Amino acid sequence: MIPPSGYERRKDPEKVRLALTLAAAHLIAERGLSRLTVDAVAKAAGVTKGGLFHHFPSKQDLVLGVLGAMIDFANETLEAMMATDPEPHGRFTRAYLKGVFADQKLGGHTSSRTLCLAMLADPDLQDGWGKWVEGRIALHAATDDNPACALVRLAADGAWLNSLQHPTDPPPLPAEVFEMLMSLTYPSR
Repeated sequence: MIPPSGYERRKDPEKVRLALTLAAAHLIAERGLSRLTVDAVAKAAGVTKGGLFHHFPSKQDLVLGVLGAMIDFANETLEAMMATDPEPHGRFTRAYLKGVFADQKLGGHTSSRTLCLAMLADPDLQDGWGKWVEGRIALHAATDDNPACALVRLAADGAWLNSLQHPTDPPPLPAEVFEMLMSLTYPSR
């Protein structure tokens, strides 16, 4: 047997999966979920269609993979915000409020707004996001399971839903409202 010459591409499943996920997220943001095709994702990621189906057996699995990447990104972002917050009471809720209104990009370039819109009509996406939120609230129950923090998270979700009605130019949350919500996350004095 003759050994291969030149560069031999080594398979890296995590990099391939990440490339597919980011390509799908970018295409969802660019075209919308209803126009997402596995052919376009495979081409954008530089992977064969068979390679795509090796990592994601169906288009729905791919979309759930994008949601998983969004959740991972949200976890990292919120953890970074919480790490700089010296007040334990309401720390998760403050990070959640800031995260909802930050202009953050999945993979450095792809907004998750379009997938968030699709989430409103897709029970699998709703279930995945709902379980993540419930899990985070349970994880931070000692510091954030109180009526004031619950009210702030619900207000943030409502303002976020309102912003989705304006996909190209979402209205900012008024500074006074943001500050009022933030003040509710601190312990009563």
